Amino acid sequence: MLTQLLTKDCIQLSNFVQSWQEAIRLAANPLVRQNKIEQRYIEAMIQSIEQSGPYVVITPKVAIPHARPTDGVHALAMSLLRLQKPVFFSPNHPVFLIIVLAATDNASHLQALVDLTLVLQDSDQIDSLIACQHEDAIWEKIKQYTTKESTE
Repeated sequence: MLTQLLTKDCIQLSNFVQSWQEAIRLAANPLVRQNKIEQRYIEAMIQSIEQSGPYVVITPKVAIPHARPTDGVHALAMSLLRLQKPVFFSPNHPVFLIIVLAATDNASHLQALVDLTLVLQDSDQIDSLIACQHEDAIWEKIKQYTTKESTE
C-alpha cells in the first residue's frame, strides 16, 4: 500500500531549508501539483504544529506532518522530502525526512502507516534513506524494505 501512495514522483531531495515550515511546504508541493491536496492543507499542517508542538516528529530524524481530511484533501496520498542538513522542529528534534500524509478519512491510510512503520522501525534503514543521493534510490529502498517484511 505504501508504494501505491508514496509514488516516485512525490519523492524530493533538498540540501537545506530555512525552517520546518518551509520543509513542509516543499514536501507537500508534489501533492498540490497533482491536485491531491489544496494549499490550505499545507497551512493547516503548519498551524497544527504551531498549536500542538512537534508531535509530528514520530521517531528521531523523521516527521510525518498531516492535518484533517476536511482541511483540503482530495485524494489519499503521501510525499517525501529528504534533507541533506536537518531542519529543527524544536531544539531537540532534528529532522531529515519529512513525509506528508494526506488522508481522506480516519481509516484508509492505516495500512500505509503500517508499511511506513516497517521502513522506519530501524534506525539503520532511516540513515540509509537519508544517505540516498537520488529520488530513485529512495524509492527502491522503500520498495525493498516493505517487500522484505511482507515476505518474511
